[in-house]
Amino acid sequence: MSRFFAYLYTQRRVVLLWAVTAALLWLLCSLYRLPFEPFGYAMALSGVAGIILLGAGYPAYARRCRDARLAADTPGACPTLAPPEGGPDGLEAAYQQSLRALADAYARTGRTAREQQDDMLDYFTMWAHQVKTPLAAMRLLLQGEETPPRAELERELFATEGYVGMVLGYLRLGSPQNDLVLRPTPLDPVIRAGARRFARMFILKKLTFCYEGTGARPVSDAKWVGFILEQLLSNAVKYTPAGGRVTVAADGRCLSVTDTGTGIRPEDLPRIFEKGYTGCNGRVEQTSSGLGLYLCAQAAKKLGCTIHASSTPGEGTRVELLFPPEPPLYE
Repeated sequence: MSRFFAYLYTQRRVVLLWAVTAALLWLLCSLYRLPFEPFGYAMALSGVAGIILLGAGYPAYARRCRDARLAADTPGACPTLAPPEGGPDGLEAAYQQSLRALADAYARTGRTAREQQDDMLDYFTMWAHQVKTPLAAMRLLLQGEETPPRAELERELFATEGYVGMVLGYLRLGSPQNDLVLRPTPLDPVIRAGARRFARMFILKKLTFCYEGTGARPVSDAKWVGFILEQLLSNAVKYTPAGGRVTVAADGRCLSVTDTGTGIRPEDLPRIFEKGYTGCNGRVEQTSSGLGLYLCAQAAKKLGCTIHASSTPGEGTRVELLFPPEPPLYE
């Protein structure tokens, strides 16, 4: 009943207009001594018609109240906010359309947050399993004898550091504040830093590292270019057999890493930058997570770069990072 009185309150202007009209007619009939019966009959009929119209509009009002209550009591609920029939100015329809837009935006935000949370959970679950392998290997090497094999232990430590670096890169890529600073970036210091980091791995696997200095200074972010380069070098070291060669080359717009490793099958090549895709090599190399090249592609996208790969099975792989032709705004 309280809802019905609330509905009558929303129609108070119509009721007040009818009451004022009835009072004026009664006053005129009294002043001019006119017969009140026909005017009273007309007002009674208009009152009955008004009651019928008010009653017909009440169900729609009650439905909107229930939908609004549902939206208030149920987080994420999207009520049915159908505008009333015959709205003269469309104001309520526009208002309800804005509410539907807000509800849709809220639902999309919720879905995006859940997807990001699921992706994060999947990644860290995979990472936790990946990092257990080198940790277990190091423990066995330390327990096996008093003087553990230095080369094997260094490889496992290096793999652990790589997995930790991938986690940090993943977190930074997913953050809205990823301290991206675009400026003319000399590639020589970035490449030399990556080469020094992997120098021990090249020595242990007896790999030849080839690089000639370059004066290229593309507009980019040195830290993220270094991150991409390290991921590419990590893959090159992992999939290049002992005695192979890894070549890094750079010019004004292109940074490339070429190896003489196992290569990538043609059917796998279009999907190597997808998240979690390992392909045939990943099934052979059990420690592959399928995330290194995915992170490279995401970082390249943030830099405005493009990345693509070409490969011949059994001969090697070449991955190119192409910087944008026109320098964007940078700070």
